[in-house]
Amino acid sequence: MFTISNCLHRTLEFPKSSLKDKQKQVYIIETLSNITLYYQEKVTHHKPYDIILFNQSTTLRVESLDQTPLLLRVHHAIFDIPNPISQFTVGDNALIHDFMNPIDEQTSMIVFTHLDSEVCHAYLNVIEKLEETTDNDQYVQFQSQKICGLLFTELLREHESKVSKLNSLFPDSKIKHASKESQSGMIMKYISEHLQTVTQKEVAHHFSYQPNYFSRLCQELFGLSFVELRTTIRLEYAKEQLSLTTKSIEVISEELGYKAVSNFHRNFKAYTGKTSAEYRETSQINPL
Repeated sequence: MFTISNCLHRTLEFPKSSLKDKQKQVYIIETLSNITLYYQEKVTHHKPYDIILFNQSTTLRVESLDQTPLLLRVHHAIFDIPNPISQFTVGDNALIHDFMNPIDEQTSMIVFTHLDSEVCHAYLNVIEKLEETTDNDQYVQFQSQKICGLLFTELLREHESKVSKLNSLFPDSKIKHASKESQSGMIMKYISEHLQTVTQKEVAHHFSYQPNYFSRLCQELFGLSFVELRTTIRLEYAKEQLSLTTKSIEVISEELGYKAVSNFHRNFKAYTGKTSAEYRETSQINPL
């Protein structure tokens, strides 16, 4: 585990590791300050105690969100276990199974938020303390793996309210064979990347579904129609932009594909109970 501090930006390289046949790996980032993370074409904003998981070696960039020095820590966990990892660490959880057993070796990123209880933070403190004792002690490695399992268990407890599907990165392929959690993440990812113009027919075609079946799938996965899901994603994006930037409401509305800003105002008020100006005033964090 290593800590990053006393800088405003940093490029992180997670090198490719030589794993044994029955080993799995995960890179764990815990943010301890307000940061912006750049990974591939995705840009995400994070608050203290957010946790981001990566399942493959990769390169990413982090920057301070509010011009205070970065503070985050990174842990590379390797598990000596049989497949599937989910049954060993956290029970039969489909989300973590898909994450740790990727098809075609695609890199996945899962973002966990709303971790204010700091239980996960405490687990990472223990792992860090163990690593300070020795690098090669087999007992310490065993303890660290077990605590990582407890960390996953806590992350996945009530994970519906903790996983940010809008900010996570799920694989693009094999959606029909994925778990419901991964399916919903892939769909939300595609919609969020095409917010201005995306249609139900377009998303259905992208994932090789018939439009009518895809409409039923949205109801099954999200309890929402496609239009309601698209509106929800647009307004979550709007909340983020109002909190973190000084973009005008008109610009945000246009970026989200609204032809009339009055429609944006009406939807935002219905969704949050506040006008966009009121929301910006109460939630803004040192905007960029």
